[in-house]
Amino acid sequence: LSRAREEMIKRGVDPESPEAKVFGRSLLGSLTEVFGKSILETGFFHADPHPGNIFVLEDGRIGLIDYGQVKQISGRNRETLAKVMVALANRKSDTDPSDLSKIGKLALELGVKIKPTAKDEAAAAVAFWLFDGSVEELPGGYDKGELSPNSPVKELESFPQDLVLVGRSSILIKGLSNRLNVPWSLSREWAPIAQEVLDRSYGTANGKINGRDDGRTRFRDVVLTLKRWGKGRVEGGVKRLPPRARTRVVGVMLKMQEWKERRRAKKVAD
Repeated sequence: LSRAREEMIKRGVDPESPEAKVFGRSLLGSLTEVFGKSILETGFFHADPHPGNIFVLEDGRIGLIDYGQVKQISGRNRETLAKVMVALANRKSDTDPSDLSKIGKLALELGVKIKPTAKDEAAAAVAFWLFDGSVEELPGGYDKGELSPNSPVKELESFPQDLVLVGRSSILIKGLSNRLNVPWSLSREWAPIAQEVLDRSYGTANGKINGRDDGRTRFRDVVLTLKRWGKGRVEGGVKRLPPRARTRVVGVMLKMQEWKERRRAKKVAD
């Protein structure tokens, strides 16, 4: 992963081109998915993620090595973390008092302890800082930079061990998104996984009632399968195009992705 830029140049891809940006988004998506599923679904995850332990394979998939340090997060904490993701993704706005209160309470439920002198929004701001790098401003007027004296990190009295190791993954992905200049919200990307985890906990996921499959194929599952299949076909076709045509097509794809993200961000802001 640390040589991703050099690898793009070696393959004749300009690191500043639309094609490189699409590659960056794909890379972020793969990392987000692998850590999201391992943390939220299984609770057993790679606890030492850094660029030297992550490889981008020839076909674009992600390979993780060195599982010398792993962590298992408890079922209760996984469920609470899933609730945090869903609450962040479904919030009405970045300033809605009821949303901030809900997110803050869930953060405290995870074991985050805030200094008594901190602002009311401090716990929610910590959750935003960890899991939503796409926001322009943090609740309570806190700064996004962790080294800033006005960072919500400075308001922490203690931080649960489970969340420290989850935080390594989120900070890795957040740092990569900053290097690639791609705004990225982990909470938004993890929310579908989190919702499935919560649905399973209450016996309502994918047609299951009280943990048993009712035998029906859900329309939502069919749509998701078709989307994944279609995306794979499109990406495979784009790779086979001549360089000039590929750059143009990728440029259009990038504009569509950015337009969708602006719409999503505007919806949250409104």
